[in-house]
Amino acid sequence: MATERGKTICFIDNANIFHGQHDAGWRIDWEKFIKYLEQEGGEIWQTYFFASEHDPPLPGETSFYQFLKEQLRWEVVVYPLGMRTVSCNNCDHTHTTPVEKGVDVGLATRMLTLGINQAYETAILVAGDRDYLETVKFIKSLGLRVEVVSWRSGLSSDLETESSAPVIYLDDLKNEISRNGADN
Repeated sequence: MATERGKTICFIDNANIFHGQHDAGWRIDWEKFIKYLEQEGGEIWQTYFFASEHDPPLPGETSFYQFLKEQLRWEVVVYPLGMRTVSCNNCDHTHTTPVEKGVDVGLATRMLTLGINQAYETAILVAGDRDYLETVKFIKSLGLRVEVVSWRSGLSSDLETESSAPVIYLDDLKNEISRNGADN
């Protein structure tokens, strides 16, 4: 039941995926993921992967991003993690925790720029944040398609409604796209 998407670019928000994988207890095999999407609707012309990393980067982060760039030939856009100070209202204890900064704006900007320049006919947005809603609406106003891929728990109902095709739920794809079973 493949639908023809035309020239397609995939935009991935790693934070959405990372947290969803943690909650689901299994990890995505990115090669299997792209093959699945292509099987469903045709070739993915380019994939953009947006993420944040520690400073200095953790060894696992560096090797993962290298794999995406060198093996899968994806465009990887990495922003430094910011820091947020959190205070406890009960005891006034504070601690600093890393927080993603720039990813949503970077992804939305790239998606808009490429859409305005007619670089694709279909954008596949792998995210669930409501923050992308206005971007998706604008892309669709240009006569382009936006398909959403997301974890159920991380998907805004407004974003789900704006998807040009039924949302593909990562939760349902464990057998097709997981890395060597659920324990990875």
